[in-house]
Amino acid sequence: MDSHRAFVACSRDNAVAAVDLDRFVKVWQADVGREPIPVIFDQPTQRLFTADARSDTVTVLDAATGTRLARIPVGSYPAGLGHHPGLRRVFSGNTAAGTVTAIDADRLEVIGTVAAELGAGSIAVDPLTGYGYCVNFMAASVTVFDTVTLRPLRRIAVGEGPCKAVVDADNGHLYVAESLHSTVARIGLHTGALLGRLPAERAPVGLHATADGGWLFVCNRGAGTVSAFDARSMSERHRIVVANGPGDCATDPSTGRLLVSNVGSGTLTVVDRPWLPSHQPQAPHPAEGLALPDFALPDLHTGRIRTTREWAERKYVINFFASW
Repeated sequence: MDSHRAFVACSRDNAVAAVDLDRFVKVWQADVGREPIPVIFDQPTQRLFTADARSDTVTVLDAATGTRLARIPVGSYPAGLGHHPGLRRVFSGNTAAGTVTAIDADRLEVIGTVAAELGAGSIAVDPLTGYGYCVNFMAASVTVFDTVTLRPLRRIAVGEGPCKAVVDADNGHLYVAESLHSTVARIGLHTGALLGRLPAERAPVGLHATADGGWLFVCNRGAGTVSAFDARSMSERHRIVVANGPGDCATDPSTGRLLVSNVGSGTLTVVDRPWLPSHQPQAPHPAEGLALPDFALPDLHTGRIRTTREWAERKYVINFFASW
């Protein structure tokens, strides 16, 4: 677009927001389906596509105004999108259906379906080979498919909880965020072989590889940070403190700034020169240093009421498990 904007899927508000990156203000907010997760921009048509997970649709918006142009039914619980600009196709990863829906980006029509596996979501496309890579969260795998014929080609096993895949064509790598292992798998684009794993901080769910093949940025949702990896040496150079629950990120091609969407705080963090250490200290949690409040809960095995007073002046760990 002529205007300098970022587009953010606001899953908890069932909306997409456009942000002016020169003035750092929200330009418009448009209602879409329920729980939009990713959003992609199609340059030739100046359209936005968002996968509405709880509506089983892909919504199409005019990027200039936010006007809704179409709502396209896809498979059950679409949680990821892929884009092949040259082929003029958008792909929706349908988590509950275990399929990928192919959409004509110009005619806004479904043109076919690819069989994937349970938990199909994020989709990366290599325009040089015409291959698509769909991560399957529950199946711990990546489905490789032909974006022209829509035929599945092979299955690549990865670590548990794969959330995002990105192609780094410059270095010949496919990166996959393995959220449950707090690692990022590095896979050979031409061989499909696992080349190694990069340790992440906690629950990596978002990835971005820069177009020049220099950097890989990893969103650590459980830590509120973004890890900056040198993509050629495969070494982590520093971590950037952002806000609660960073879900995904991208670089602004005009300025090189890193844009991070924070699910936990409903904010967009803009990082200038993300390749340099920021030396930003981790902000303490508001509850840090406060006395533990009294509470009582029934024991799940005996039904007996247990209280915090039983463990007064002792060290103990409380494990709260959450899944997204």
